Parts: sequence; C-alpha cells; structure tokens
Amino acid sequence: MKQQLRSVAVATMVAAALAGCGGSGESGSPPMNGPGQASVPSERYRLQLPGAVLNGTFTGSDHSEPDQNIASMLSGQIDNGISAFAAYQPTDRKSQTSGPVLAVTGVYGTVLSPVTARDEFLKILDRRHTFPTQSTVIIGPRTIIPKGSSEPVSCRIVQETDEFGTTWGPDCSWADGSAVVDVTQSVDFTKQRPAEFDLEAFAAKTATIRNEVRAPMAP
Repeated sequence: MKQQLRSVAVATMVAAALAGCGGSGESGSPPMNGPGQASVPSERYRLQLPGAVLNGTFTGSDHSEPDQNIASMLSGQIDNGISAFAAYQPTDRKSQTSGPVLAVTGVYGTVLSPVTARDEFLKILDRRHTFPTQSTVIIGPRTIIPKGSSEPVSCRIVQETDEFGTTWGPDCSWADGSAVVDVTQSVDFTKQRPAEFDLEAFAAKTATIRNEVRAPMAP
C-alpha cells in the first residue's frame, strides 16, 4: 500500500514536470565558465522541440503549453526569452505509463551570462515544485563532455524526500549564448540504486537531444 501511494506521488511529480515545471535538485551546480564547461555552439539558435527525439526512439507524450512565466522570471538574464517544453516516452511503449519519461524544459533568446542564467533557471524550476519537501544532490554535479561532442553538459542525481518516502532522479543541463535547457528522466527507483545509474549514458542522450532541438534563427 505504501508503495502504491509512493507511485501516485511520483506520477504527480512527473505531471508537474510535464506542465513545464520540470527540473530537480538544488542549485549547487558548478560554474560553466571554466575549461571545458561553457557550451559554445558555432551559431546562434532557437529551440524547436520536435515530435520525436533520440533518433525517433522517443515520441512526444505531452502537449502542454510552455510556461512563459519561466521566461519572464529570467528576463534579467535572457533578453527576449521564450519558454519551450516537451515530454517524451519510448516510441515502442506498451502503455501510456510504461517506460521512462523524458522532459525537456528550456528558455531561448539572448543569454547575457550563461553561468548566471543557468543557475537562476534551475533555482526557478526547483521552487516550482510543490514537493519534495527535501531535495539533496547525492551524485554530482559532474561536467561531462559526451563522446562525439565538443560541448559539455552538467549532470547530477538528486534525492527527493516527501511525505510518501524517498525517490531520486537524474538531470542534465546546458547553457550558452542562445538558451538554457534542463533534461530530466523518470526512473524506476525500486529496481535501481542511484550509484547504478549511468550518468555518462544520460549525458550522451542529452547531447543528442541538444543537437535535435537546435534550429536556425529566423532570418
């Protein structure tokens, strides 16, 4: 019974993420202005979240409007900011509740300081959770440059505690002159321990998503 209640709680948390409020953990992320930490794409871009990501293996599962309040709250960090959001589930899932949920939340525009904007962005996402009542970074943050990419992502695993119990989840984020973006993934925390989660693999997924959501600026 307790596990059933916990499952309901996790589903509620995922629903919050699907409403454009995703993000997890605390703001204790490393600065991104050191060697190998700043994402520096060759050209300015906008975010355009496609109907499928990860080479078509995940398809859109939620069509909520992006929360433009996030962009408004970042107006001091991002000029002409526009919020973007999408959630995805495995294309071959057997039901609406099977398989992990990937949530992509971001703001694009002219980012004045990627370091500061990213930190503020994650703080905003954290504050928008109704729960957990306690959130602790238990692994990371780690700056990872995935194989085949020259740009880093910052990844961590966050433990979340509320009235129903304790769960955990990963997130990876990036920031540059065009956008700040956070990617989260739901996990079956009853079958896997945080130390067993492959952050390197999730960073590689995030890098692929980063390439898939970048679109040229309108002329």
